Amino acid sequence: MTTTETAVAAADTAPRDTRQPRRRRPWQLPAARLAVPLLALLAWQLIDPVTDLVPAPADTIRELYSGFVDGWIYEGLRATASAVGTGFVLGTVVAFPLGYLMGSSKTLTAIFEPLVAGTFAVPRVILYPILLAVFGVGLEAESAMVAISAFFPILMSTAAAVRNVSPSLLKLGRSLSARPLQIARKIVIPDAAPSIMVGIRIGFSIAFIAAIIAELFAAKDGLGLLISQSYAVLDLPRMYAVVLLVMLAAFAGNLLLWWAERRLRKA
Repeated sequence: MTTTETAVAAADTAPRDTRQPRRRRPWQLPAARLAVPLLALLAWQLIDPVTDLVPAPADTIRELYSGFVDGWIYEGLRATASAVGTGFVLGTVVAFPLGYLMGSSKTLTAIFEPLVAGTFAVPRVILYPILLAVFGVGLEAESAMVAISAFFPILMSTAAAVRNVSPSLLKLGRSLSARPLQIARKIVIPDAAPSIMVGIRIGFSIAFIAAIIAELFAAKDGLGLLISQSYAVLDLPRMYAVVLLVMLAAFAGNLLLWWAERRLRKA
């Protein structure tokens, strides 16, 4: 008997591990997700007595509650939501078809991919003074800043997703004499949608950050401006309350897009 046959025979006669993988109980995942913000809240509470620069969580939440009751937070929330919504939609509407075209053509990829990748590395905040000079301080400049910030990750993710569509699916569509628009609607977009949604989520996060930075820099209204004004007078509970609201709003928007992405993956 050869060495290989001996090893195979030994493997066949060796006791097999018949243990079933440990099942995760239904409550474990929600409990783990809930534990993360609770631990963060506990750490926040422990830091409060150590320094005067961090208000207690209760004071921050009370100030946020008063912002909705007294109404001082609504104008800033509306301004930020308008800038993020307008700029994000505009950036997505422009980036998606351009990304599709770039991903569909090897020539366009060879020409534009190095330019897009290089431009993506440029900090968008340096463009904001130019946008202020063109549009003035207001919603237009901020929305343009958001649109530019959302444009690049969505463009790059769409191009990469379209480029990685299964060639066998494309070959099947062409063999059935499908027109380019039919191939796009029935094959390319459904197959690439989950990866495109990842880029859209990243684009939303970067766009939201860009909006807050723009408002910290120069704006007539917005949550970023409220943060800056509160810091200027050292109203720390109000500043932390607005920061908390920004975090919750960004989390809610990203959670909604994450839910849409999961639905697309299951479709």
